[in-house]
Amino acid sequence: MAEEILSRSEVQELCRTPIRARQLAFFERNRIRYYVDEHNRVIVLRKTVGAPVRPESPRLAWRSNKEVR
Repeated sequence: MAEEILSRSEVQELCRTPIRARQLAFFERNRIRYYVDEHNRVIVLRKTVGAPVRPESPRLAWRSNKEVR
C-alpha cells in the first residue's frame, strides 16, 4: 500500500507548501481526492494525481555476518 500513496515530501512538493491547512486548500481548489487519517496526515493516491508508481527499491542480497572471510 505504501507504493500506492504519495509520501509526505511528495505531497509537499505537489502543493508547494509544508503547511497542512494549505495542502488541504490546494486539494479542494483543484478537486483532488484525498483524506486525512487518524494521525492527521494527508493521504493522496498516486493514481489520483497521475504520478507513476514507484518501483520497489532493490534489496541487497542477504549475507551472514558470521561468514568467514
